[in-house]
Amino acid sequence: MSQPPARETLKVVLAGDEVPGLIAYGLRGSGDPADATFPTDSWIAQPEPTELTLHGDAWEVQMWEIPVVIWPARADMELAVRATLRTLIGVGCRVAWIGAEGLPFCDPPELFEPQCMSGSVLAWMTDSGASDCQLDPDAPVMPVGDDVLRVLRAHGSGLADAT
Repeated sequence: MSQPPARETLKVVLAGDEVPGLIAYGLRGSGDPADATFPTDSWIAQPEPTELTLHGDAWEVQMWEIPVVIWPARADMELAVRATLRTLIGVGCRVAWIGAEGLPFCDPPELFEPQCMSGSVLAWMTDSGASDCQLDPDAPVMPVGDDVLRVLRAHGSGLADAT
């Protein structure tokens, strides 16, 4: 049996309602500037995301819950996702990634631990310029492998494993 396409399965919760969408996350040090403006113009139908911040003593995770009103084609989706991740990296995030409601998420010190977050990252970027985006709205969701989670955890060392 084939799996449904990403556009039918990826969701966010806005005002108590589950709607199609994605969550963009950015990991940075606690107290680092958090002046990121969502790149609305990079997305079709210019979504208005909800912004949240999780934090501990040494870390912060900025989140944008992005309602996707019109799913772009694969190439345009990649451009929108990369612009979003680049925006988070541009304001000091060490690692930025894409997930969705219902996919595993763990705060540091378990952030990116495969036993906690396997199957959760759909696209990613680091402040060293490495990135990957295989998100296709018309194909089943294909999260990155646990080997990539380990790389992201190592890149976020001191933050991903902090309390």
